[in-house]
Amino acid sequence: MNEELQGCSLADVLEKLEKGKIGHRAAMEWLNVKSYNALVEIMHANGRLMPGHQPMRVAPETRALLPRIFRSAAVGRDA
Repeated sequence: MNEELQGCSLADVLEKLEKGKIGHRAAMEWLNVKSYNALVEIMHANGRLMPGHQPMRVAPETRALLPRIFRSAAVGRDA
């Protein structure tokens, strides 16, 4: 294991990866994951982005649906 990561918490490792201070291989080894996809899932599940990745764009049509969805859920709850 990378000496720099000894004693680090999960949050520390993910922050270092997000900031580009460590590489994918070092993070994968520390996390004991075998695939890049698993690493990406861990990063996203913890609210982090992989270096160089951009958040997914949400279409305006999709964004416009959100108020309608939540408004109808609130109306159903009050009934």
